[in-house]
Amino acid sequence: MKTTLLTLSLLTLALGSSSARADCATQQTLCEARCSIEYFGEKAAKMGCESRCMAERAACSTGKGAEKAVEIGKKAWQDTGKFVEGFTGDDKNGD
Repeated sequence: MKTTLLTLSLLTLALGSSSARADCATQQTLCEARCSIEYFGEKAAKMGCESRCMAERAACSTGKGAEKAVEIGKKAWQDTGKFVEGFTGDDKNGD
């Protein structure tokens, strides 16, 4: 029974892996499902596994936040350059 559940879960993960990578919450849910199957009846091991899932979720969320911060930083840098250009009257087109 445990082997069947594990096989079905791995198949589900393989089919949905591309969308799971993009969504931190989905990754955590799938990770916790694997823990429940892999450590069925072993409470301490399951709790350890689920703790790892939570840590991975935090890392995923932090990574997505960092990506957004980089995007915002690039936009701010571009806007600052445009501000200085407008303030000083320097035109990049040479007009």
